[in-house]
Amino acid sequence: MNSMNKKIIILFATIVLGLTQLLAVDYVSLTPLDKKALPEISNRSVGRELVRFALTSDLIWDKNKSILVKDNFSVKTVMDVLTSLSRTTEQHVESFSCTYWSQTPQGDSVLVSGKVFLPRKRNLNGIVVANHYTIAKDEEAPSNSYQMDCIYALKGYAVIMPDYVGYGITRDRVHPYLHWRNTAQTAVDLLDCMPELLDHYGYTYPKDVVITGYSQGGAVALGVARLLEERANFGRGDAPQWTIRKLYAGAGPYDPAATYDYCVKNDEIGYPAVLPLIIMGMNEAYGLNFQLKDFFYEPLLSNYDNWVASKEYTLSQIGTMMGTTRLRELMLPQILDRRHPLANLLYMALRINSNVGYDLQAPAYFLHSLDDEVVPVINSTTLRDNMPNNPNVVYDLGHYGSHIEGALIFVKNVFQDLLS
Repeated sequence: MNSMNKKIIILFATIVLGLTQLLAVDYVSLTPLDKKALPEISNRSVGRELVRFALTSDLIWDKNKSILVKDNFSVKTVMDVLTSLSRTTEQHVESFSCTYWSQTPQGDSVLVSGKVFLPRKRNLNGIVVANHYTIAKDEEAPSNSYQMDCIYALKGYAVIMPDYVGYGITRDRVHPYLHWRNTAQTAVDLLDCMPELLDHYGYTYPKDVVITGYSQGGAVALGVARLLEERANFGRGDAPQWTIRKLYAGAGPYDPAATYDYCVKNDEIGYPAVLPLIIMGMNEAYGLNFQLKDFFYEPLLSNYDNWVASKEYTLSQIGTMMGTTRLRELMLPQILDRRHPLANLLYMALRINSNVGYDLQAPAYFLHSLDDEVVPVINSTTLRDNMPNNPNVVYDLGHYGSHIEGALIFVKNVFQDLLS
């Protein structure tokens, strides 16, 4: 593989579920802003134009996608490209992990964490709010790892990524998985820290934002847009006002209840490890008093603390230990019957967290592969069929391969569509 291909292949790796920690950095406080702890940003930029130019070529993306798919995203390849990613991007992007104040689902204040990527160019094209996909291992959280979303900084954008409650410095908490309002709030609160931070560094920037995310991040991205539009419509005088330039969302579980229905009907789930995340996430958000013994068979029942709560294993590792993707082999039969009180309570919680039917005002691009085996495409078709007519919303539903292959196409399309 020539040197150019090695530089480009690095950009795909962090889509893969199951990354290990690559960079460990201290957390910088944003609330209040700890100016003494902030890294210096040099004006030096090496190779940025070369990498940017390469990424405008579909041929480069498609070739390296084929390489990764052929290699089945092996651990060795992933680690090789991640090492190259950290070495290459540090030439033109500064990054640091950060802490800031946000909220729990119950509205209590909580100190959370995330990551900031800043280009060396001081005249920004905007801010990208990037929301990460489903993770189970804390080392996969943005503040603990190097993220592919840093490539958007190559086009002159500041890129920010929340860890969400339950990861990073809040790893001791249960992540309120699929509770869109809370996860989106952690992104908005990080965004609201940016004016003071960017002013400190002397950046000029427009007061509009790009919102993006894939898989769980896609649903969170739609939630971020909703929160910002609610703020603009109903006002909040003490908060910065942001204009949404564009929302990019890929393969998101926009309708969690319909997704669960689909999996129950087909007795199949792409990543079985999300089941305990869903149950305990809804329990954390709403205080439902769910007990694992009322939902799951062994071996998960006895190993939940070690496999899931420890946040030491990836989704794929947990799924392997669970041993099956069949719901009837994982969950008790009453939970698969919506008439059962516990099942009905779960469905009610999931339905509350649907954004289907929301009257989105911002321009948007939604991508979903018709072949997606993890997040059923019904999420995007239902969203399309129930969203009020917005002429600035585009739905890109095509045969783009698996969930991960669709992610590669999504990131490529976002990168190439961003204004330079």
